[in-house]
Amino acid sequence: MLNFMRFLFSKSFVVNLLIALLLVCGLVYAALSYLEDYTLHGESLEVPNYQGMLWDDTLGHSNPNFELIIADSIFQKGAEKNMILDQDPSPSRTVKRGRKIYLTVSSSNPPTISMPNLVDLSLRQATSLMEIYGLQIGELNYRPDLCTNCILEQSMNGVDVEAGVRVVKGSTIDLTVGQGLSKEEVPIPYLVGLTAKEANELLKSKSLNVGSLNFDPPAENELDSMKAQVFKQYPQYNEEPSIFMGSAIDLYLTTDTNRIVHSVNPSESN
Repeated sequence: MLNFMRFLFSKSFVVNLLIALLLVCGLVYAALSYLEDYTLHGESLEVPNYQGMLWDDTLGHSNPNFELIIADSIFQKGAEKNMILDQDPSPSRTVKRGRKIYLTVSSSNPPTISMPNLVDLSLRQATSLMEIYGLQIGELNYRPDLCTNCILEQSMNGVDVEAGVRVVKGSTIDLTVGQGLSKEEVPIPYLVGLTAKEANELLKSKSLNVGSLNFDPPAENELDSMKAQVFKQYPQYNEEPSIFMGSAIDLYLTTDTNRIVHSVNPSESN
């Protein structure tokens, strides 16, 4: 026991103990420093806005604080090849340095699909099937036929398009529809307050077409044309059958919401 006590207070033991403590403190400090650097504790950066920029090798190395990765490529009409359409995380978000930024860029080649067979389907069935395939309904051309509202022909740019042919997704398909053997008239739906797209969808469901699109004031860009709403239509709304199937309704649109005055309750017109 006496020898043990002497050892505890010996110079060599004290020196070794101090060295051990210094090593432990050094290891703890090094570990904490590594973890702080690895997790970038307290250091965050704002994500730049890459949308609208073109992807190339230069852009990929332009900001060493982030790693840019192309996650997806989609076709968008009017967009230049390799233009960045979307990103995740979104611009202005605050993230750690070194974060991966996943980009969606535009593709030069639009996707194609196999043209479905719409002939002999009802107009409602054909509309639903075209929506599933990502096709747009063009003109509805009516002609006398025993089968009312049946699809008689499907065409694109004035040329018949057969089932199974590869067409670009989003293509506009014109339909020839059976009118029955009499001049059938349909009501004119109320379109005020709708966008051109919404009005077109409603007219097609009522066996009618969109006529001329008139913007007042003129649309300056595609976004304005998409946001513009109908403030006047011709012919006007009539809940009684008053116009032949396949007729066109002219639309007058504006981005000035003060010009949109409802003459009837929109919910009562549907």
